[in-house]
Amino acid sequence: MNIYTVNDYLINKVKFEMPMKALLGIMHDRELENGIDLEACDKDKVRLAYADMLKWFILGPSKVNNTSDSDNGWTHSGGGYDMSDNDRSEMKAEANAIYAELEPDSMLKKKSTFRVTSHGVKRANYSPWGEPLPHIIK
Repeated sequence: MNIYTVNDYLINKVKFEMPMKALLGIMHDRELENGIDLEACDKDKVRLAYADMLKWFILGPSKVNNTSDSDNGWTHSGGGYDMSDNDRSEMKAEANAIYAELEPDSMLKKKSTFRVTSHGVKRANYSPWGEPLPHIIK
């Protein structure tokens, strides 16, 4: 009888490739044992781990280059993805739906924006040491 582990479940839930160490870190944070049977796990912890995986992708780079090796006719390539803004927004919505239900404090917020207003270049009246600067008035 094959055991469907929580690792298998989580890694197959996302369409992008994730490093195993990142997955194991997320599982550790959610107190899920490596290689444990999915049926023996707390379903809420598994769902939160899945939301954490989505968060990991959202906060990471949008493009990861793939790697390829070749040697005397043998080739292997793997990894790499290109995540669109639509992918990110769908992942954020899915993660936030899980967080809203189980852990509202972890919800992903909207990006904060700020506005820079330029007032032009102004004349310095004091040196960096606090001494008044002499100004020549014509």
